[in-house]
Amino acid sequence: MTTVLHIERCRVCAQALFPARYRCPHCGAADWASEAAPHGVVEESTVVRHRVGAQGTGDVHLATVRTAAGAFVIARADAPLARGTSVALSIDETNRVWASASGVPHRASH
Repeated sequence: MTTVLHIERCRVCAQALFPARYRCPHCGAADWASEAAPHGVVEESTVVRHRVGAQGTGDVHLATVRTAAGAFVIARADAPLARGTSVALSIDETNRVWASASGVPHRASH
């Protein structure tokens, strides 16, 4: 099961953040509103080929995504994503953020 990604927006200064924080790093307020962030644009990407203790699990594709709300998130992807690619964002049952260029949220299979 996947769900849409939500970011937090400071009600005092409108700063959008992910993940949630106790206080806003911009103004210091602790007054938050949650808002859906179902889409974004890839700013940069990388691939992790070797991980300690993860024999035979294959490459892990990661992307820095600027959400439509303005917050940045680091998301996993099933394949490499080019800068400027529009993606759908979702969270899986293990709380991993996923980016999908197909526009369809990631379906748990990992």
